[in-house]
Amino acid sequence: MEDRRSKPPLLYIAQNQEAFPEVTSQSFYYSGQDDAKQDPAEQAKASSRSRFQSLSLDEKFQYILKMQETLPKLKCKILTKEGTINGVIEDISDEIVNVVVRDIPRRRALPKDIILDIQLIGF
Repeated sequence: MEDRRSKPPLLYIAQNQEAFPEVTSQSFYYSGQDDAKQDPAEQAKASSRSRFQSLSLDEKFQYILKMQETLPKLKCKILTKEGTINGVIEDISDEIVNVVVRDIPRRRALPKDIILDIQLIGF
């Protein structure tokens, strides 16, 4: 029995043989962080959960002051010697921090020396 599946071509057409393109894949890559070259102190700082909480109180004031005007104001939890205040820090001068309290819409002026810590709540 003959093989019924393959038959010889009826007409030979001369065609140019095209070479398949050679594809080279990427052999290396660069990551955004090079963990091997960082010293342990920088690794600990980079891996900390909240960089804002690791700042000192004066650095936190500077961070809030230098925020862009286009960003919404951050809600903060301000820990003082008298208690805690939830609100938005509007202005920081040399000795006084102006806060808008969200629970009761009013402004409060707090001296810097009674503020113990500032924690960010969100937008």
